Amino acid sequence: MSKDSQYIDSYYQATINPLPLQPQLDQDVEADVCIIGGGMTGLSAAIELRQKGYSVVVLESNRLAWAGSGRNGGQCLVGYCLGLREVDETYGPQWGKQLWDLSCEAVDIARDRIEKFNIDCGFQEGYIELALKKSQEKELKSWLELKQTRYEYPSASWWDKDKINEVAHTERYLGGLYDSNSAHMHPLNYTLGLAKAAMELGASLYENSAAVKIQKGQPHVIRTAKGSVKAKQVLLACNAYLDGLDRKAQSVVLPVASYIAVTEQLGDRQPISNMMAMSDLNNCLDYYRPTPDGRILFGGVNHPFNGEYSDSMERLRQRMIKVFPQLSDVKMEYHWGGLFAVTRSYMPQIDHLGNDIYTAHGYTGHGVGLTNIAGKVVAEAMSGNAERFDVFAKIKHGWIPTPQILRTPALAMAIWKAKLEDALGS
Repeated sequence: MSKDSQYIDSYYQATINPLPLQPQLDQDVEADVCIIGGGMTGLSAAIELRQKGYSVVVLESNRLAWAGSGRNGGQCLVGYCLGLREVDETYGPQWGKQLWDLSCEAVDIARDRIEKFNIDCGFQEGYIELALKKSQEKELKSWLELKQTRYEYPSASWWDKDKINEVAHTERYLGGLYDSNSAHMHPLNYTLGLAKAAMELGASLYENSAAVKIQKGQPHVIRTAKGSVKAKQVLLACNAYLDGLDRKAQSVVLPVASYIAVTEQLGDRQPISNMMAMSDLNNCLDYYRPTPDGRILFGGVNHPFNGEYSDSMERLRQRMIKVFPQLSDVKMEYHWGGLFAVTRSYMPQIDHLGNDIYTAHGYTGHGVGLTNIAGKVVAEAMSGNAERFDVFAKIKHGWIPTPQILRTPALAMAIWKAKLEDALGS
């Protein structure tokens, strides 16, 4: 397999479809739009904007897809981190349905781009959310009722304990809500496929070109260490890696460290026979999926202070064994971590910050799907049609303190609260 040492050591890096290194910005350039962040959001927007005829410059501080876009669990899901019933109750039936439909479109966009741009990323349909206790089973069945009635979503079905055990060979769960439309993929290869498509459409992509300052004006000037971009419109697509670039955007999201491990190849011991992705309904959840070469990718360990446990790979292995006791002797061959951005609302922030500066981030674990629709509606808004963009922009987000001295204890308290809620209840 091809490798690229400029990406973190991971299963994705070991199975990468590499792109050539793109140049560092070392001159002053101009464009209609400057996108800061070369991940799923920024590249999705770049594709949409080029298809509308806009000139686009993308600035990436490291390699394209170096951050969360190239490290995540790869689950491309319909819906949001905020549960389906909660979305419906919080935003009302009409707005809730609009949000649901846009999340469905997000997965459709990914599917269409993979086909249109011939992206080799192991796209595999099928996903199930699993109940560990009666309250979760009741919650999931309420989602099923909503999907099958008012949301008119035909891809959902209920699996009982026996059906789950038949397909996934685990007795850990009471039941689960299966979705034949949601999917999973190799996120690094998908994002690099988007980058290749954006370049073929005429976008200018620069790597190792961190934006260090935005001088607001008409046009804005985005400065890097060795160059600058003049642009009328700007998209902040940095997610958990804003690094102080915009205080207003950063005050809505909290970076959280998460870890993933991947087993050795399992051969005929692979317990998931239909290749679906799986996750439970806990706050501090387990999520996992088979890989095309016969492994299991397993994620879910979060550190309350955004550090790493010295034994985080073993913690993930032990959590996997709780699901699949028959794999107690299996070794983990890969292990890595990274940051993802959460919001207090558990909904993404896709918003206009004023002065033709936009942001799209805070997907709270659902970015593989939602980044696709985020890029599309941002491009629509930049071209003068903000109707669908406003479905997201009117979501209100709670403030999160920006000083690190306050953010660290806030994160720890949130994770401990989530773990306590998982432990309580029935």
